[in-house]
Amino acid sequence: MTEAAPRSYIVTGAARGMGAAAVQLLHARGFNVLAVDREAETLNTSLAGLSDGPGAAVGVAADVSSDTDVQRFVSAAVDLWGGVDGIFNIAGIGVQHYVALAEVDTRDYDEMMAVNTRSVFLSMKYVLPLLVARGGGTIVNTASHLGWHAAPTFSSYTASKHALIGLTKAVALEYGAQNIRANVVSPSAMDTRMGEEAAIGINPAVPALGWKLLADQSANGRVGRAEETAAAGVWLLVDAPEHISGIVLPVDGAQSAK
Repeated sequence: MTEAAPRSYIVTGAARGMGAAAVQLLHARGFNVLAVDREAETLNTSLAGLSDGPGAAVGVAADVSSDTDVQRFVSAAVDLWGGVDGIFNIAGIGVQHYVALAEVDTRDYDEMMAVNTRSVFLSMKYVLPLLVARGGGTIVNTASHLGWHAAPTFSSYTASKHALIGLTKAVALEYGAQNIRANVVSPSAMDTRMGEEAAIGINPAVPALGWKLLADQSANGRVGRAEETAAAGVWLLVDAPEHISGIVLPVDGAQSAK
């Protein structure tokens, strides 16, 4: 009896933090993983730390906001494994300048929308035909607590994540009949580089107080760990019942319960 080939997934933003954790979780379960990030050196270092397994972990350096680059890494997955079973979109950027909307630089806004929203549109655009051809599959996109709430000086970031949720829900409705599920994992602040940048942005003079403000938003009094949100996203990608689609799953220490 021929052994079934491992399932294959794409993970963006895979070089560090939540993305690296997601790659580790998927690879440890024997899946093939195409790990995508623009930081090639960091990505290669992260992948070099993986132990051998039945599935392959392959790194691709790419700009997720580039139409050409997205087509290239999706084609790479097809060349390697004949297609994909799903994609976990994690790549994103945080706020660069913590100012009210009238003071936001238009170039900063455009970059935010390109990396956080356009990238997800592009990856779904080029992965969806592969999922349809395979008879179904899963998409998990990464939003934020600010994807369905808001905060002062986070207007561009909030807009980018609200749009991401809308795109995901539309895809869940458009492709549900073709056995494709699309969901969102929604973390609050995490112990990642983006979290550190937010803490510094909130209180440049005393970043520890910025961290405290972020931690105080959660009922358990701490920020999230990257691997917690990665695990929730992998559950949606691989293990969640087929009837779960179009949802936003908070991983925020009850912050969204307020």
